[in-house]
Amino acid sequence: MQKIKLPILYTGNGSAIENYNKINSGFVPSHKEETKPENWGLFDKNNQQHKTILSLMRQAQWTRAHERHAEVADLNRLSEFLKSDKSPVKKPLKEMTSREVSKIIVALIEIVIHRFK
Repeated sequence: MQKIKLPILYTGNGSAIENYNKINSGFVPSHKEETKPENWGLFDKNNQQHKTILSLMRQAQWTRAHERHAEVADLNRLSEFLKSDKSPVKKPLKEMTSREVSKIIVALIEIVIHRFK
């Protein structure tokens, strides 16, 4: 009896050739859904305090290159900051109260001041 090779789903990581080589080298991909790290920096574009945070991020030069808009605020860096010990409030931005967001704003103002001291 011949062993039938089943088609393999290309995951999109790297090139198709690298994916093929990994499979043939004994690596068996699991087709479980990968959990993405949670992004705590997601914001509400209609919330004035969240807009202030984006402005302060640009002032602190927490930006990244973007194809269409040249340079945008780096929300991954904000997310890592909110998860770190340096953050005054350790919770996602959308779950914070107005008072907690104001603490983040004060912390970002201090970062901007320290950066250009």
